[in-house]
Amino acid sequence: MHQHQQNKAVLCSINSINELARLLRTDQRRLQLMASRPSYKAFAIPKKGGGERQIEAPADDLKKVLSILNRYLQSTYIFEKSSAAYGFVTGAKNDDDRRNVLTNAQKHLGKPYLLNIDLEDFFHSVTQEQVVQIFQGPPFRLKRDLPDLLANLCTYHGRLPMGTPTSPVLSNFACRALDQELIQFSEDLLWTFTRYADDMSFSAKLPITADKVESVCALIEKANFKVNGRKVKVFGPDDPKIVTGLLLHEKEVLLAPDYLDLLAEEIKRLQEVLRAQNEQGQLSTRWVEQLKQQIRGRLNFAGFVLKRNDAQYTELKDAFHTALNPPPEDFGAVSWRRFPYNF
Repeated sequence: MHQHQQNKAVLCSINSINELARLLRTDQRRLQLMASRPSYKAFAIPKKGGGERQIEAPADDLKKVLSILNRYLQSTYIFEKSSAAYGFVTGAKNDDDRRNVLTNAQKHLGKPYLLNIDLEDFFHSVTQEQVVQIFQGPPFRLKRDLPDLLANLCTYHGRLPMGTPTSPVLSNFACRALDQELIQFSEDLLWTFTRYADDMSFSAKLPITADKVESVCALIEKANFKVNGRKVKVFGPDDPKIVTGLLLHEKEVLLAPDYLDLLAEEIKRLQEVLRAQNEQGQLSTRWVEQLKQQIRGRLNFAGFVLKRNDAQYTELKDAFHTALNPPPEDFGAVSWRRFPYNF
């Protein structure tokens, strides 16, 4: 925790652009140039539920600067975090208050009623002006041109971009006031409230009525965030309850019922694609590398929830390893009908 305290003190004591540039391991002129003309590459990736998600990836030099800044912002947010925030929160050694997707779901165990609300275009809802205000206000209280320069560095097209190292922690800073309002609202009703990035969950021992759902949505909209109406869901005592992809089951948290099956299908699909590429002597494409990364992340998540010695997890991990490193005799004729051209 001492290192985080030190990082916070350093960032909050910056008095000039030159000092900031040294902290971010660049020079003042280059930093100002990056802020005035931030370089991004925009592209779209398919969403899990259909449609596309716009990604704005910073150029390497900008990404390097933002990665350093992110470490200091994360250290600062540790001391500013609300009791409801569970996503994008850096942990500290020997910290009993771990914030992650699993502990987020565990907060709602034993409650017969659950309300899930998803925010739409979460990062894009945080404006450049809000980011300026974050750096002007506590705990930073930065002066002169620093708030504007930092906001220029961290935003693109006047909002937080999807794809930069600093957007997650800045979105948490931007949600501080909303978190507190929803915490107070929930405490008054004896509810439990947590937020994992743009996923909000409210659990209760008594029924969650339509008027209370409307009140929650009104507070969110008042804070200039947008509720995704299609993902507002209320669960009763007999309904299976899912919080950020995890199933609440009596006194424990489990993976959602179809999680492992879908993961097995993705591994099989990857295996077929890699086999077809090998047969035709093709190099790996960007979307194949993204598929590998996605599967690796979901595997790690399964191992985190199930524990590493779980038989199902071990089987899936072995299947993934085999897909990436198939024995030579596995390569035979591949039908074009099995190749996923729809990517």
